[in-house]
Amino acid sequence: MKLARLSAGAAIVLTASLLSTQGVQAASNSSQVRNLADSTPCAKKLISAHEGYRRNADGDTIDSQVAAYNLGANLADTDVWETADLAMVEIHDEDVSHSTTGTGLITQMTIDQWGALRTTQYGEPVPTLEQSLAVPQLSQSGRQLMMETKYEFNKAQRPNALAHLVAKIQASGIDPSHVVIYSEFSYQIQTLEQLYPALITWFKPYQFVPSVADVVSYGANGVMLPANMMTAENVAPFKAAGLTVIRQRTADSIDSWNTFLATGADGLMTDSPAKMIKFCRALP
Repeated sequence: MKLARLSAGAAIVLTASLLSTQGVQAASNSSQVRNLADSTPCAKKLISAHEGYRRNADGDTIDSQVAAYNLGANLADTDVWETADLAMVEIHDEDVSHSTTGTGLITQMTIDQWGALRTTQYGEPVPTLEQSLAVPQLSQSGRQLMMETKYEFNKAQRPNALAHLVAKIQASGIDPSHVVIYSEFSYQIQTLEQLYPALITWFKPYQFVPSVADVVSYGANGVMLPANMMTAENVAPFKAAGLTVIRQRTADSIDSWNTFLATGADGLMTDSPAKMIKFCRALP
């Protein structure tokens, strides 16, 4: 069994005993600006920006990832796809019209096609995995790139996609503790464990709570439970087994953070990293 290899970064990992209603009230009243590390409680938090920090950048871009790290987030989230010419690129949906000015499916494009894509709002290029892994901030202590491997990594016509992904991670020279991969497909988690056991992996079940035994058998370091199934009763067995428990979907309000904290889970993602960091900085 792989235990949770978590440095100071994985998704917003919040300890219930440290964040309370009192802490929330303090956050709303505080105007003090401090580095995240200056707060003892927040030094123990792992903050993930969903698709990066998107205040002045489009999601799933190098600029959004750099902005997330510079903001103080430990982790930037992204989505990875394999193209027709076997490149690994980062974009939220297979249909590129969702976030770029182009049309078509990213999985069917070659470099001439996907290389010409620009994001809708800020005109940024679609990044490759290698570019994200080369971001200098990612190599800093406590920084991680968290990526979801999409369904196309399972397709019969792409039997080597996960091997290609692992090869690119290894070729980058990045310490594997700076990479987190999550997937809703147990096959992918098992394959990644076989290919590169040092990687941190989380299983993301679709609308069900898996057994602890199953998650352990996949070789995962953690589990991402559906938000509507995040209860203390469901979380406790995974925690007892040494697995990291993360909330699926983003939580972006003080109410959702407090609801999450009551479960005793380890972490969650947010579309509001600046607000979350301000929340943390106001803690004693």
